[in-house]
Order: sequence, then C-alpha cells, then structure tokens
Amino acid sequence: MKNNNHKNPKNKIFIIWGLFISGVILVFLILLLLAINKPQPKTDTQNPQHLNSKINNQQEQQTYNAIIKKIEKEVDKLTQQQEQTPSLKYPPTINYYGGNEKKIHDIEEYDQDTGKKIKETYYDFNGIVGYIAKYSKDTGDIIQKTFYNPDGTEKKVKHFN
Repeated sequence: MKNNNHKNPKNKIFIIWGLFISGVILVFLILLLLAINKPQPKTDTQNPQHLNSKINNQQEQQTYNAIIKKIEKEVDKLTQQQEQTPSLKYPPTINYYGGNEKKIHDIEEYDQDTGKKIKETYYDFNGIVGYIAKYSKDTGDIIQKTFYNPDGTEKKVKHFN
C-alpha cells in the first residue's frame, strides 16, 4: 500500500477547504458571541441613592437653618433683656448697725449710676430718726440736713450751699 496522501491534489484541496470553512465558522461564532454580549446600557443603581442623599441633604439643611434661626432669636431676646435692665453698678442702700447688731445706726442711699451718696438717715440709740442728710447727685456735697425730735416731728432744717 502506498501512502501518497501528501501528493494527491484532491487531498490538498479538501484540507484547504476544511481550514477555510473552520476559519469562517470561528469568525461567525466570534461575531455571534459579540452580538449576544453587546454592552447593555448601564442602569444607574446609584441614582435612587443619589436622590435620597439629595433629599437627606435638603432635610438636614432645613433642620440646620431652623436651629440657627431659633438660636438667633434666643440670643436677640437675651441681649434685648440685658439692654433693658440697667446694670446695678452700686448698691442702692447700705445699712450700718450699732454695737449689738440689732439696731440700725444709719442707712446710706446711693445713686446707682454714679455711686455718689444722695441720702443718709441717722438713728439714735432708741431706733428713732435723729436726722436725715441729703446730698447733691452731681457733686456729692451735703445740701440739706433735717433734724427730728424724739417724738418724730421735725425739729430744724439746715440748708448748705
């Protein structure tokens, strides 16, 4: 038996045609695979989350703005109240007691803005008013002294310049 498969032209044509058809089938399968797996338009799965985050951000901003407005109102209210109430720089009265700490010896009244003495009331050892001295608000100098009797009636008024 002779083995002349290589030399026979018919065999060569079949081999070439076989390779050609195999190549065409491979190209056809590749094209079919590409057609099946063509890129699908991406659905934005982040879109609902993005919308939710936008809504959440808007709600947070509204809440933040509401809180800021409340704080500003409270601060304004507190500062207005502070401006309306005068600050007491000096106490209005000072009481001085005698040796036994039970009877008042004298009471001094002051102008709260300037701190100057405007009135002074002296008491005797029985707790009865002895005299009242009035002072100038501007200079703090004594302008009048009123003396009293032990029964509480006015005894004498002395004016100073």
